[in-house]
Amino acid sequence: MRLLFFILMLVASLFAKEQRIVFSYSTPPYVFTDGSGIVMTIVKEALAYKGHTVTPIFVNIGRSIEMFKEGYVDGSSIIQTSSGLEAFYSKPFMQYHNAAFALEKRKLALTSIDDLAHFHLIAFQNATKYLGETFEAMTHKAGKNYTEVADQKQQVYRMVKGRTDVVVMDRHIFRYYYHVLLAEKKITAQERYTLYELFPPTQYQAAFKEKAMRDDFDAGVAHLKATGRYEAIYDEYSQRYFEVAR
Repeated sequence: MRLLFFILMLVASLFAKEQRIVFSYSTPPYVFTDGSGIVMTIVKEALAYKGHTVTPIFVNIGRSIEMFKEGYVDGSSIIQTSSGLEAFYSKPFMQYHNAAFALEKRKLALTSIDDLAHFHLIAFQNATKYLGETFEAMTHKAGKNYTEVADQKQQVYRMVKGRTDVVVMDRHIFRYYYHVLLAEKKITAQERYTLYELFPPTQYQAAFKEKAMRDDFDAGVAHLKATGRYEAIYDEYSQRYFEVAR
């Protein structure tokens, strides 16, 4: 029995690989550069299920696609097939809950995505690729009033300080940075905001150079869900920061 176990472990080690995976550097609580975060933990543990290890590469969303194309990395952790990247895509394994935010005192009437075209708007990088055709068409109407930035903390800061009318980003990333700015005393609790529910949840996949690695990742995520570990990862960060809607 011990010999069989040793043989199985040896065979598994022969197929195990280190994977250089791209993660977005400004998306807490999903990714922290210390190696923690919801997405970071899910990706690491899903690949570890088949014995693989992860070396994280932290870049902005736009650069991640170029690094994949240029062969600098083995996979990307947050992507969709709509990106146009030639890769082996996993099944959707997580989702962002994007929303529009504005200062409460502005009392903006935002009931549809088209309403955003009337205001100065800052979205996250590559938002037009991920938020659908209606959003992309709206940005053309907005013209120079529409901007994308890689630093999502700056999105929150500029909105609170009145340097933009509206920001569009994941609600949990927004809340995380809002509380960080409060702790840093760069904003005050009197600067309250309104959340506008304009977008359905956006599902994301992982992408890999190798089909076998994609298959191993899907198997790992399925294992995390079947054992309850997937929910436990979310719950850990929910308790640490705030309630995470799923």
